[in-house]
Amino acid sequence: MEPNTAEQPPQMHAYLGELEDVEHPVHSYFAEGAVVKLPLIYLPDIVLFPGDDLPLRMLSEANIESIRNQLSSEGAVLAVLSPHQGDVAFGTTVRIERFSVTHGCASVTGAAKQRFRLKNARRYGRESVAAVEILPHPRPPRVPFPAFPLQQLRTLDASESSQQQTLPPQKRRRHQAMRVYEQRFTGYWGSHAYALYDTKQLVQRIVDLFISSTHWTWFRNGSSTNTNDSATMLHYLTQPSEHEHDPSIFAYWVAGNLPLDRDNRLTLLKIDCIVRLLRVEIEILEQFGDNIYCSGCGAFLAHTRDIFSMTTYGAGGTFVNPGGNVFQILTLRDIHLERVLIDVVRSTQDSWFPGYSWSIVYCNSCYRHLGWQFDVVDSACTHPARFYGFRRNALTQSYNEEQHQLQHAEGYFSHSDDEDEDDDM
Repeated sequence: MEPNTAEQPPQMHAYLGELEDVEHPVHSYFAEGAVVKLPLIYLPDIVLFPGDDLPLRMLSEANIESIRNQLSSEGAVLAVLSPHQGDVAFGTTVRIERFSVTHGCASVTGAAKQRFRLKNARRYGRESVAAVEILPHPRPPRVPFPAFPLQQLRTLDASESSQQQTLPPQKRRRHQAMRVYEQRFTGYWGSHAYALYDTKQLVQRIVDLFISSTHWTWFRNGSSTNTNDSATMLHYLTQPSEHEHDPSIFAYWVAGNLPLDRDNRLTLLKIDCIVRLLRVEIEILEQFGDNIYCSGCGAFLAHTRDIFSMTTYGAGGTFVNPGGNVFQILTLRDIHLERVLIDVVRSTQDSWFPGYSWSIVYCNSCYRHLGWQFDVVDSACTHPARFYGFRRNALTQSYNEEQHQLQHAEGYFSHSDDEDEDDDM
């Protein structure tokens, strides 16, 4: 059975031009634990979670031929991997959704579907092929008793009987059931223990952290390019759908929207247990500070409260430039302008955000390429007039803070330097 990866509205990537839809065979998904061979694409600094979208531009004849073969054969699936992970590497399968081949360039959009562990990689002529082991889709454990707050039960017991009668019938029945658990089941540990493994409780805790914190106001607000608020997870959670039975959709969405660098994102991707993943995300959220820094030199750049949503996916997204370089960005309303250098040259060519021009932004201290400034040029785009899209791997919450977060929450962290890329869009 296909795992239910998040069906978020796909980004259109209009800058890629007209793309044709791809028909998918039934075996676009693979059995968990299966070892399959797939065309391999290395993307520096890119970590995809199931449900993410991926735009690609293939410029080499070998890659274009590989795409043609995939589209004409059974799979239409790629293995996407971030390089330099060490002895054990993890990535995500990407199912090709739309494509076109014009003027020696293959433009592709795909959707990340299943996590994998790399077994080996080989080159056959100019094409790289990987043998990958499909990792299990993390599913919630069955909790033997509902994780109902025990304190609420005791409070109810201590209250007047007349007050108990005013409770709705469903809530009163839940209280009565909890009393039965405590009286009849001697092995009952209490709701506080079961709540640690109840994914509904963990998801709600993350939602509460998003709602209550000033750092994550974008979580409650709709996309600046959408008036129906469909880009917010708050809206997403309140709509009846299959995600109610699959908390991994929520967990991967959170992982994809946290302002973490490549290594920290890889740490989250490797986690097989959904309870563990949600609890790690809770610890990360609880420890996040307000400041965002340059990962190269530690210069202060922005506040987390400046994060906002400009896409249907959330606070950023994945984009590709004409040179075929892929970037994962975080969108910010405002930055500390004294700490950056902004190229005076502006362009609307190939803009990722229709109606906006772009300029390249560098760190004023270490001259690292941070991302881009976007300025409105179309009168139809009234808000925001200006914003910033910074590369996720160029940002950190400071070396020590971010490293401590995942060391404490997961016990793993490794640092690798950025690789220089063509920074034009």
